[in-house]
Amino acid sequence: MLLLGPAGGLLANVVLYWPFTLFLLRVPYTGHGRRGKAPPRAAGFGFADSLRLLRQVSAERRIVMMIALAAATSFFVGNAFQAQMPEYAHDFGADKAGGWYSVLLAGNAAGAILGAVFLETLDILRPSARAAIVSAGLWGVTIGLFALTRNYVIAVALLVLAGAFNIAFTSMAQTLVQLLAPAALRGRVVGLFNTAMLGLRAGSGLTVGVLGAVIGVHWSLALSAAAVVTIALALLARGAGAVEGHALS
Repeated sequence: MLLLGPAGGLLANVVLYWPFTLFLLRVPYTGHGRRGKAPPRAAGFGFADSLRLLRQVSAERRIVMMIALAAATSFFVGNAFQAQMPEYAHDFGADKAGGWYSVLLAGNAAGAILGAVFLETLDILRPSARAAIVSAGLWGVTIGLFALTRNYVIAVALLVLAGAFNIAFTSMAQTLVQLLAPAALRGRVVGLFNTAMLGLRAGSGLTVGVLGAVIGVHWSLALSAAAVVTIALALLARGAGAVEGHALS
């Protein structure tokens, strides 16, 4: 954005997706090359099928909790606040949002990288439902505090922490779903989890974006983050520890 300007930077980001999009148009649904006869068309998977699948795996409460956690964090906050970074940078006192905006985004990305490195090298947090829920709640707290602070340095530090907590709860939640899902249903369960985690981000356009146009981006993000924290606390109260047993090795 600093080199091309806002419009040129946005266009460049769109163009970067073109090669991958064209590649995906030519790749079969299975991801493998076609051998012999064309594979049968996959059956549709609608909302009723999702509910049926949830009932099938309801005996393993940790799977349901992780899908609910993914849905809540995605729907209420998601990544909608990233599009509002220029306004946050302006509110922090920048005359030109470019550099300040870039540092804010870089802080969030740096936190995700550091979080991934710490999770892999320090072995300080074992994958568990409780750890994933607590990490998601702390992510909501840091995002909410970021929305309310008026200090630029504190805001960057909070985004670094948010990035670390985000990678922690998303990676642990997906690991739990993959390992705990029945083998016969694993593909569909993981698909449902990814739909909740990625597909419901459209909801954050309402909770953070549209609401932000009415009450301001700071309060819309703070209230959305508070909803995430509330749901995380509710999931803990439902007894994540009681069903946890031992952390996955």
